[in-house]
Amino acid sequence: MRHPGSLALAAVMAFACGRAPAPPEPGSPEDLAVYLRTVAGADEATRQREVATWILDEATWRRVIVEPYRELYDRYVHGFDAAAAPLVARLAPLGDVTARRHFAGDPRITRAQGRLRWTVPPLYPSAVAELDAEHAGFGGKPIDTVFVWDGAHWRALVGLDEIVLARAKELDPACGARLALAGALGRCSEVGAAIADAAVRGDTARFGHLCGLAATLCANASP
Repeated sequence: MRHPGSLALAAVMAFACGRAPAPPEPGSPEDLAVYLRTVAGADEATRQREVATWILDEATWRRVIVEPYRELYDRYVHGFDAAAAPLVARLAPLGDVTARRHFAGDPRITRAQGRLRWTVPPLYPSAVAELDAEHAGFGGKPIDTVFVWDGAHWRALVGLDEIVLARAKELDPACGARLALAGALGRCSEVGAAIADAAVRGDTARFGHLCGLAATLCANASP
């Protein structure tokens, strides 16, 4: 005969095992993955509607984005729809989504995601995600943007990297092309962060000096 205590313990364990898992903490990478799974594979109208909600309002932008990138808000808003269109298409396949914190040393982030690390404070809990849709030919590739939690909803820095690269290319097309090689850890990204800062500030003298350094430091970066 089993001891009454063991029966009670078994009943408690059975009850615990039968409960649904707790939902992820809002703003966590797990929460982002759960949300994006509701978007991936949805019809186009749903995907367009959801991606449109990723735009940051100005108050959130000024709280999250660091100087000098903060002054790019109007350009971010103006270009958001065009920059978001590839993400609507990227989420078309049905597949599993994984997410993780966004940090500079992550070897799986894209160059754009690496450069966007410069636009948020050190250790800021931004996130990146990947869609595993091998049957559609994507093979678990990144959803190439950076997500931030505004306290109630996931938003994204859609198009901000393109704006910064365009600023650099306006000043010097060759230097802008070198900046596009930055993003991974290394000397190219170290000088790239400074180039981006100078370009956005319009500091042409500093920009020119740094671009001369990049001609050497980014020479071996693969295109």
